[in-house]
Amino acid sequence: QNPLGSSMLSLFTASLSFQLPSLSYQYQSQASTSVIRCSATVSATIPPVVSATIPPVEMADAAHPLIQRANEILYSESGFYSPYNESAFSEDFVFRGPYIGPLNKQDYLSTMDTFKIHEAIPDISPNAFGFSIDPKDPNRVWFMVRNSGTATGELGLDRDGKLRVPGKGAVLDGCPETFSIIFDADRKVKYLSVGYVADRFEGNTNGKGAAVGIFHVIGLPFPSPGPLLKFAQWLRTPGGG
Repeated sequence: QNPLGSSMLSLFTASLSFQLPSLSYQYQSQASTSVIRCSATVSATIPPVVSATIPPVEMADAAHPLIQRANEILYSESGFYSPYNESAFSEDFVFRGPYIGPLNKQDYLSTMDTFKIHEAIPDISPNAFGFSIDPKDPNRVWFMVRNSGTATGELGLDRDGKLRVPGKGAVLDGCPETFSIIFDADRKVKYLSVGYVADRFEGNTNGKGAAVGIFHVIGLPFPSPGPLLKFAQWLRTPGGG
C-alpha cells in the first residue's frame, strides 16, 4: 500500500451539483483509505398530461336540399356536362376558374355554347363526390369531381361554330378538382367555381382541371397562368378595376 497515495486520498473531499431543465441532481462523495460513501438526491417536476380534444367528424346530409340541387345542376343544367338551363343561373351570376373568369352570366353561357364540351365528349361524367355545406356559408356547396369520358365529337373554339377540333377518340382521365356553388335566396346559382386541382399528379390532364384539362387531352395547348392572365382576371373582378 502506498502511504503517499493513502494520505492524499484521505484528504480528498469532492462536491458536485448540476441542473437540467426538468431535473435537479446533487452528488456528494467522501473518500478515505478504507471507505467510499456517496449520496444522491433527485427531484423532478413532470408536467401534467393534457388530453387533446378531438371534435367529432361532421358528415353532410345527402338529402340536404342544396346538395340535391347542386347535384342536379352539375349533371343536367350546367352547360358543361349537359346543355345548360339558363333559368338556373341568377342575373348577377359569376363564374371563376384558375384560368378562365370571372365571367358574368351572359359570358359564361356564351362560353358553354362555344366549347360544347358535352358534345365533344358525349359520355362525359364529373363522377362527383364529397358534397358538403360550407360551415361559414350555409348557401355554399363544396364537392369534388374527377372527369372521365371519350372525345368522339368535336370541340368548339369560336362562337360562330366554324372552328371545330375533332377529339379523335382521346380518353379523358381527369385529376380530382374542387368545385363550389353558392345559391341565392331563390336557389339559383349565384357563384360557380371550378377546376381547382387537388392532386395534379393524378389522371392524364397534366395537372390541369375543367376545360383546360380537356384541351390538353385532345392536344390543344393552353397558356400557363402568368402575370398577364392574373392581371386581366383582377381587372374583371369587382373592386379590381
